[in-house]
Formats: sequence, structure tokens, C-alpha cells
Amino acid sequence: MSSQIGRVALGWAAFLVLASGVLLLTLTPGTPEFVVTLFTLCLGLLLGLVVVVGVVLTRRREKREGGS
Repeated sequence: MSSQIGRVALGWAAFLVLASGVLLLTLTPGTPEFVVTLFTLCLGLLLGLVVVVGVVLTRRREKREGGS
């Protein structure tokens, strides 16, 4: 994973999590807007998790290849 792609993806994940988190505080539970915002929050968290796992795996692979 390129470092620039990782940074952009992590930026998008942070934006999604922060924006949807703030919106969830203002929306009424049970409304369609609340459900869509909650789904967006989950997508942002999933994207962030994928980026972090990708970075960890890439670093481990580089460390293993560099150490040989």
C-alpha cells in the first residue's frame, strides 16, 4: 500500500467518523437520517480498520524482507 493512498484513505475515514459522530448527536434515533448516519459511521470505522491493518501488514512484510 502506497503511503499516499494510506494517508488519503485514513483522512477520509477520519472525516466520515467525525462528521457522522457529530451528526448522530443531533439526530433523533429511529429516523431514516439516523440510520444512514449510523451506517456511514460504521463504514468510516471499517475503512479506518482496513487502512490500519494494511499499514501493519506492509510494515511487517518490509521488516521481514529487509532483515533477510
